[in-house]
Formats: sequence, structure tokens, C-alpha cells
Amino acid sequence: MPPPPEPPEDLAARKRAEIDQARDAAFAAGLPYEIVGEPDVVQTRPQDQINLLGLSAKAQRLIVAGDSEATLTFRGLSNVNRELTAEEMDTLTLAALAHIEGIYQRSWDRKDAIDRALAEEDRKGIEAVVW
Repeated sequence: MPPPPEPPEDLAARKRAEIDQARDAAFAAGLPYEIVGEPDVVQTRPQDQINLLGLSAKAQRLIVAGDSEATLTFRGLSNVNRELTAEEMDTLTLAALAHIEGIYQRSWDRKDAIDRALAEEDRKGIEAVVW
């Protein structure tokens, strides 16, 4: 006799955990990006997000101050220091932050789909949700 099917609440919790794992893997993979003409990866893990926000704020302050000579140091996954102008840093950080927002949105959309399917008692709908 086959075991009884997983209760829908347990299935939904397992699918949410899978989405969380996929979201975290997407953050860990980072954003492929050309930094000062060289291919690299902007890291977007939670600990990197704080650094990106700080660099974005600093770049924007320099832009507002009209300081076009100052550079900021950025180090991508390649572990190579690169000097970027405030404008270049602003562009990089905005791209990375948009990438992060997209990952979160994808995660939220899938969790909302799980919640809808659970509320509708739609087991196949829950099972169909993937990253």
C-alpha cells in the first residue's frame, strides 16, 4: 500500500523552502557584469547588498557634489580591485539592485502562487510551482 500523500500544508511549506533555496542560490550566483571593460560578476548575497547600498549612496553624493575626479574601488567576484567613477559606480549599483529586486519579486510571485493554490485546495497547483 503506498504511503498517504503529503498533507497540502506540508507540501506548501516544502515548496516555499525550495523557493527560498533557489532565491538564495540566485543571490549567490550574482550578476554577470562588465566592470570597466572587463567581464566579472557583481556579488549579490545579503552581505553584499549592504556594501552595494553604501557604494550607491557614496556615488550619488559624489555626483550631486559634482566631483567627477573621484573614484571608488569595486571588487567583483574575480577579486580584482577596479577604480570606477561615481557615474560608473552608480550605474553598476543600480543594475545590481535591480537584479536583487528581480530575484525577490520572482520569489514573492511564486510564494503567492503557492498560497493561492493552497487556499483553493489545488494540490497540483502547489506542485507546479518551481523557480
